[in-house]
Amino acid sequence: MKKIIWILFVVFLVNVVSFSQTLTDAMEILEKIDQNMVYKTAYAEGEMIITIKNRKITKRFSSIAQGNEKSFIEFLSPARDRGTKILKMDDIVKIYYPSAERILRLSGHMLRQSMMGSDFSFEDMTERSITLREEYRAELTGDETIDDRLCYQVTLVSKIPKQTYFTRKIWVDKERFLGLKEELYAKSGKLLKVMTVNEIKIYQRRFYPVKITLEDKLRANSKTEMIITRIDFDVQIPPGTFSERNLLKK
Repeated sequence: MKKIIWILFVVFLVNVVSFSQTLTDAMEILEKIDQNMVYKTAYAEGEMIITIKNRKITKRFSSIAQGNEKSFIEFLSPARDRGTKILKMDDIVKIYYPSAERILRLSGHMLRQSMMGSDFSFEDMTERSITLREEYRAELTGDETIDDRLCYQVTLVSKIPKQTYFTRKIWVDKERFLGLKEELYAKSGKLLKVMTVNEIKIYQRRFYPVKITLEDKLRANSKTEMIITRIDFDVQIPPGTFSERNLLKK
């Protein structure tokens, strides 16, 4: 999953790669994913469908991103969430609530809170690929087929004892170098979250996951579907997009 979310909110893209490679090094596989998911800028529109027991809530949003370091998300519906904006700058997250007309900076344990009531946390959103390479040890632990796609199974173990997701298991499509499934575990071994890619489309010769489902295993009968309805790559970003001033802009 390259972290869920990772996600999430903000956007992944993938270039077409060689289809005949057989890799035996886990870190090399992660680097291949990084190479395929690097982009300069992207604009996306989509929706989150949050299901808790028998209740469904749909939240529409737009997002603009520069690589995976900067992103700006604005929620368009439902009415109670309209105008809520989230700014991410590297590991810093700031959220603007129009009802309170104030900006809240999130840090520390606050980043582990649910994002807009979904199964995604703000911490999921801030994660970057460099984090995986620097903070985890990677091992190739086997091959497995996911939805008729042959995958590498890569297991990551954190070098940091207090890491939220201490162990991660990722199933990587051997042909397209996309994470098709990821399981996230606490240090105790307890399964925390499961991410699956449900649908992939090709945009401008790039494979792109347009539907992702995340399940928080600590919330009973809960899941969040992230659906991308529009995606444009290499867009021009207006000056001042990634700023507090833009958060306050009406």
